[in-house]
Formats: sequence, C-alpha cells, structure tokens
Amino acid sequence: MAVTIELKFKKICDGLDGSEGPVFNTKGDFYAVAPMPTLEDGRVEEASQFLDKIAGNLHKVNLDTGEHEVVCTPQFEGYGGRPAGCQSDKNGNIWIADMRLGILKYSPEDGKCQQLSKVDSSGNALNGCNDLVFDKDGNLWVTGPGSPIAPSAEDRTLIFQKPSGRLYFLENGNTIPVAMDETFRFCNGIAIRDNLLLVAETMTRSIIVFDVVSSGKLSNRRVWATLPKADYDNPMNVGGPDGMDFDVNGNLLVAHHGGGHLEVFSANGVLKTRIKCPFKQPSNLHFKPASRTCYVTEHDFNGVWEFEWECEGMPMYHFTSQ
Repeated sequence: MAVTIELKFKKICDGLDGSEGPVFNTKGDFYAVAPMPTLEDGRVEEASQFLDKIAGNLHKVNLDTGEHEVVCTPQFEGYGGRPAGCQSDKNGNIWIADMRLGILKYSPEDGKCQQLSKVDSSGNALNGCNDLVFDKDGNLWVTGPGSPIAPSAEDRTLIFQKPSGRLYFLENGNTIPVAMDETFRFCNGIAIRDNLLLVAETMTRSIIVFDVVSSGKLSNRRVWATLPKADYDNPMNVGGPDGMDFDVNGNLLVAHHGGGHLEVFSANGVLKTRIKCPFKQPSNLHFKPASRTCYVTEHDFNGVWEFEWECEGMPMYHFTSQ
C-alpha cells in the first residue's frame, strides 16, 4: 500500500498563468510556460485562451530571486499560441508543444521562435500539442490531445469526451512528424526509459506504456499504472495524470492534476509513494540536472515550486553523452 509523505516545498515564483512546461537547457537556464491569459478581474478564463491573437508566453525564470521574464510570445499568421510542454536539445534550444500552433522551437541565442510542424506526414493538421520528450537518438515524441491546431476552432467535446488524442514521432533532423496509429482520451505527459515509452491518459487516470521496437515503431500497448481516484473540484470533474519524470532509480513521478499529489510509481508500475503538495493542481515536474532538486508547476497559484527528492532525476537526452 502506498505511503503518503509530506516534503518541504518552497515556492520560487507565481504569476505564470497556467504554469506548465518546466525545463532546464544545457546552458543551465530554467524555463516555464504561461499558456493562459489573465483577465482584468484576475481570473484565468480557460475559453479565452483560444481566441485569435491571444498568445501565451515562454518565461525564463531566475530560481534564486524568483524573477521571471517573457522571452517568447509565439504568434504565427495572426494566431496566438498556447505553449504547454518544453524540452531542450543539446544546443540549448527549447522545443515547445503548443496547443494552438503545433511544434515550435525557440533559440535563446537569437531570441527567435520557429513554427516547425503544422501537419503530419499524411498532410493532416496536427492536434494541439501538449508535451514532448526526446529519446536517446534525439528523436522527438509528442502528445496531441487537442482538436486540430489553428486556424481550426477548438472543439472541447472532441478533446475531453472522445478518444481523439494522437501521438506523434518526429525523427531527428526532420520537421514533419508521423502520427502513430493510436488514439487516447486526452494524452498528456510523456516520458521514456530505455525502450519503454509512457503516455499519461488523463481522462482514464491511466499511464499507458509501449515497447519501442525500432525507430518510430511501437508495439504492445498496455496500461502500466492507474492513479488513485480524487475529488476533482471543477465543473467537468476532470483530473488525472499530467506531466511526469523519472528518477535515477527508475521510479516515475507523476503530477496528479486535481489530485493534490505527486504519485510515485516503482519501475514496474506499482504505486509506492504519494507526495502531498501544498496545492491541488500540479501540472508538471522536472529535475535539475545531476540533482535531487525537483521543480513543479501548478495551477492554483500559477507558480513554480521546488522540493528535494530521495535521489537524483534521470538524465534527459540533452545531458547525456553520445
């Protein structure tokens, strides 16, 4: 039976509307995204984020002072972005999964943002993209829970009530991803360990796992773990696994959005520890390289928090030697 623990969380900053996508790049800089605009009354209006020309932001965060600055506000062809997930490549560029614009790449060196991918290899518009991870060969795996990206209007019924989520594979060096022959009920966070690819399916509270049998080829889909039930305090009663990250011992730490915990699963998918959070809606997490310090984003205070875990995080692709 899982043990619930309380660790010391320290708030680094707040004010990142819809705080998501925590990541370190190879320069040692920390970034997070604010996908949702704030209305004059201070509320985050979920529907308004999808209006034309409303753009979320990529922030660079000073972890010592809590200060953060907008370094990128993606907008293409008159449509604003909703950046959701981030990863770094070996050159320190930030790759962004965007719910309105597809797959983006931001270069800290010149401050420019590119819209790399809008369609898949079959010519179909990408689903709005939520999270992404590099494998050991520098290939990119991307979750797409949303309805098709701009200029299509968002279809919330399609996103939340139907198995319309897609999984994409972008081969190293290419810009056109391949859509896997798989569907999900809101595929969300994504992680990889050795030859296992894990995908969070939020609406079923499940972690789905695949065997990666060769480059861009998956087999043996199965449920690897299921999150505990929780009282999801929102009109749609929606919650479940969001972003996730491995530690060096092979444990998977999962942000339980709406559940108020980080759920820790053993290497074989057994829930072993529940980390109680000082907020209800953790959205993602990311380890500082070669460190036990873990950074968590959340939607109650729209902040970034840190805590110390029992071991270091598993090194990401961009911090491993090849």
